[in-house]
Amino acid sequence: MKKKLLITPLVLCAATLVFAGGKGDQKGSGAIEISIITLFNNPTADANSIAHHTMLEKFKKDYPNVKVNYEGIAHDEYETKMKTYVSGGQAPDIFMSKGTMLPQLVGDDAVYTVKQVMDLVPGWEAQFKDGVFEDFIYRNTAYAVPMQMGNNHNIYYNTDIFRECGITEFPADYPSFAAALDKINEKGYTPIVMGNKANWLVPSLFLNTIVYRYTGIDWYYNLRENKGAKFTDKPFVDAVTLLQEMAQKGYFNTDINSIDQHQMYTAYYNKKAAMMVDGFWGVGTFLSEMPKDVLSATKIAQFPEVPESMGGGGAKFSKINQAAAGWGYFTTKRKNDSAQKREAMARLLSYLTGGEEAKIVVENGGLPAAKASGVDEGKLPPLYRELLKLNNESQYAPVFDVQLNPQIVDAFYANTQDLLINKLTPQRYAELIQSELDKSR
Repeated sequence: MKKKLLITPLVLCAATLVFAGGKGDQKGSGAIEISIITLFNNPTADANSIAHHTMLEKFKKDYPNVKVNYEGIAHDEYETKMKTYVSGGQAPDIFMSKGTMLPQLVGDDAVYTVKQVMDLVPGWEAQFKDGVFEDFIYRNTAYAVPMQMGNNHNIYYNTDIFRECGITEFPADYPSFAAALDKINEKGYTPIVMGNKANWLVPSLFLNTIVYRYTGIDWYYNLRENKGAKFTDKPFVDAVTLLQEMAQKGYFNTDINSIDQHQMYTAYYNKKAAMMVDGFWGVGTFLSEMPKDVLSATKIAQFPEVPESMGGGGAKFSKINQAAAGWGYFTTKRKNDSAQKREAMARLLSYLTGGEEAKIVVENGGLPAAKASGVDEGKLPPLYRELLKLNNESQYAPVFDVQLNPQIVDAFYANTQDLLINKLTPQRYAELIQSELDKSR
């Protein structure tokens, strides 16, 4: 999955810019305005939010000649609003999006390439880990700068509840996992709580990994590159069937489609559920708001091996965990932007994604895209060390809804709700998604 950043010709003006004289240098320039919209509406919500707003304020202080017009929008509203802005030609100078919008943005020549932006800040590109631009490459060129990279799928589980139910360790394969879920049910706990009200959590953070337990990674690349794989292939349908059977057996909360992510957290915090599923970004939130007794009992695992006898890939697929940068910063291309403004945008993004930002992310329980230095891991909270351990043991694979076209993702999301309540068969579910994939080609 690792890909180096691909070089494209630099077309920006190479003249001496407003920042050439150092921070705060305003010689020969008036005020520069930059508009930016992100999903960091709460400055203290998680590690990324804390780092983002800390570095945003630092940039404002260091470059007082740049006026930053900032808007933060809550996660579950963000994507809809951003699509509206882009479609209406009202995209801000800097905005966050997933790679799913790349065909539209590149087709409209609406955004700069990463190299066109990064070349304006010497040394910035070298601060990033390998492979972090994977989600934002289109036609062999990267177009967005990520600020994070880590597992999208993590099962957070309460070891105290496990022990109460006679479970001494996290199960290694699905049959033993199902037996454990039955024991938890018998004790009156919800085995796995998930908040799928916004459609994305179950398909993106749970089903995606189950699929890899059956298909392996090559299947996905063959699907994406139109090399013969289909959503209607038996391994994919088998994975979807397993998810539906789990719902039928009462392994999830009955209100799975009507509660959101935060209500999911509350159920877990209140010890009503033995497990919950969330991405790597959740750790920062849990460290700040999870009750201490629950936090001390919480460990992290991933969906267990699906044996070959069940149609799965067995041990060879057991460590696959989809990982993504997920969201990246795009820079809008406008013909009338001055060279000074383009460099100001690049400088701002270097603050929001570079090594200094990465250190703040790590210290608050996140997984940045850039390399963090000077962090004493011995001082990190136990839950965060659990996250690092799982990431180090995982075989990274792409996240479907980060890379596939929006209409495919919409079908993946919306139809999962119907699947969970038996309104769709697994075969029909697969056919609907495949239909959207066929239309997109």
